[in-house]
Amino acid sequence: MGKEKKSGKKIYCDPKYIISDKYTEKEVTFVHPVVRIEREHIKYVPRHVYKEETKKETYDPGYPTKCDCKKKKKKDY
Repeated sequence: MGKEKKSGKKIYCDPKYIISDKYTEKEVTFVHPVVRIEREHIKYVPRHVYKEETKKETYDPGYPTKCDCKKKKKKDY
C-alpha cells in the first residue's frame, strides 16, 4: 500500500448549533384605572306654606233717617 500524503489544507464543515435557553422573570406593570363616581341626585319635594292674613272690616249701614223702634219686639222670658 502506498503512503497517503496529508495535505496542508483544512476543510471546514457547516457548524452545528447547540442552543441553551435560559428564562429570567421580569415584572411588567399593567395599570388598570378605576374611576369611582359618587352622585347626588336632587329630588324636589313640595312644601306647602300657607300665608294667613287678617283683615279688619267695618260695616257702616249708613246714618239712620228715621226711628225703627217699632220693628223690634221685646222677648218674653
